Amino acid sequence: MRNQTVWDRIKLPVASISWLLSILAILIITYNAVPLYYYLAFGVLALLFFSVSDRAAFFFYITLMLVTVFYILFLAFKEGWQPGEQALAIGLHFIFLIHLFSLYSLSKYVYQISTENRLLKSRIAQLEEYILEEGVLTKHEFEKQAVLILSNMSRRQETGFYLKADLIDMNRTVQKKVMHTLASMMYAAFRKNYDIVGQYDNTTLIVLVQNTEEEGLGIVRGRLEKLMIERLEEGTIEKIRWTVIKIDGDKTLRESAVVT
Repeated sequence: MRNQTVWDRIKLPVASISWLLSILAILIITYNAVPLYYYLAFGVLALLFFSVSDRAAFFFYITLMLVTVFYILFLAFKEGWQPGEQALAIGLHFIFLIHLFSLYSLSKYVYQISTENRLLKSRIAQLEEYILEEGVLTKHEFEKQAVLILSNMSRRQETGFYLKADLIDMNRTVQKKVMHTLASMMYAAFRKNYDIVGQYDNTTLIVLVQNTEEEGLGIVRGRLEKLMIERLEEGTIEKIRWTVIKIDGDKTLRESAVVT
């Protein structure tokens, strides 16, 4: 992140104050000259600037500035304004331009912040490798590591298993809590730095158990079941859908292992 200058720190307060003071000045000067509903135009302007992109807001700013200039010139020639009236119109227009520029500056700042937030969220999603607990992988990282493991297993002619836990039958209010707890238990029950545990979506956890026969898988599942009985509430275990798929010579990650 670049270092902020003094102007970067004060430009938002300056724009906000100038926007507020300019609209107050216009209200004071024109209060007895125009109907009150005319001031609704300032609200419409604010909605317009804050609801469009930075480029569109700049286009509206330039357009309004030019249109108001030529409109005032037209009125001055048409109605034959006296020097005093011309000076008042020039002063009001100058204040209006300050108001307009302040509004554009505020909308530009808000648009930049919202854009940066979207980019930041996208960047976090791309960089995030581990979730829930240390060692529990994202879908992307799980698939990346699974490809390497399956290739090695195929070369060594080893067997293994996919073990999938689906929490789709659970109430959404408890899904997240159970997901965290179950992920922690799965990572603890299986072999660290050997088997891999991943989260595929908000309701699905999957383990790739390598170089294991059915007897070995049964032992590990026994440890996991013991942990679940100790840490999960009564009735929760029955709502977890388990799927076991044997890996025998696979060289690629099976879609059937993660799709119901």
